[in-house]
Amino acid sequence: MSHESFDTKYLSYLSGFIRKHDGKAFAELYNYTYQRGYKYAFAFLNDPYLAQDAVQEIYTSIYKNIDALKEDSLFHSWMNQIIYHICCDFSRKAGSSQNEQTDFTSDPRVLSIASEEDCFRDISDQDFLAHYREALDELSFAERQAFLLRYEHDLKLEEIAVFLNCSLSSVKRYLRSSKKHLAERLKSYQN
Repeated sequence: MSHESFDTKYLSYLSGFIRKHDGKAFAELYNYTYQRGYKYAFAFLNDPYLAQDAVQEIYTSIYKNIDALKEDSLFHSWMNQIIYHICCDFSRKAGSSQNEQTDFTSDPRVLSIASEEDCFRDISDQDFLAHYREALDELSFAERQAFLLRYEHDLKLEEIAVFLNCSLSSVKRYLRSSKKHLAERLKSYQN
């Protein structure tokens, strides 16, 4: 059964039982939220096997860390943060393992000496990425999440609103303010 939006009161209710290590409540949480969690992980990771692994890690993390949740009423937001951070971790690990597994020595382009212009472009790109990451870190959590979900993971505005448990207008506001902030911080890199 697919649930586009969740009853946050119901999730809060379930979290009270999960906190007491009630297996039936945890199974209900899993059944109630799995489709959306998998859909999000798949959209984020673009790999069905990684998405399945991420979802398994998400529910393991929820079960192990439920005592860290301060209030049951915050369960939905807390769960969304876990989903987001685990997907980020899986994405980062997948990216680094792909780089480690690639054998560049057989690629003739790697064997050629880069021109001076290419060297400066690489330095410039690294400098830009460092400033971009710093500027992203200055955003609020909601702004950063909305921006990354929209522009790095290509989620629709409606999907972001469901994930962040906020209105569509809030998502638009987060995106507008994050783009404004990034444009100001990175204006020296504009052509």
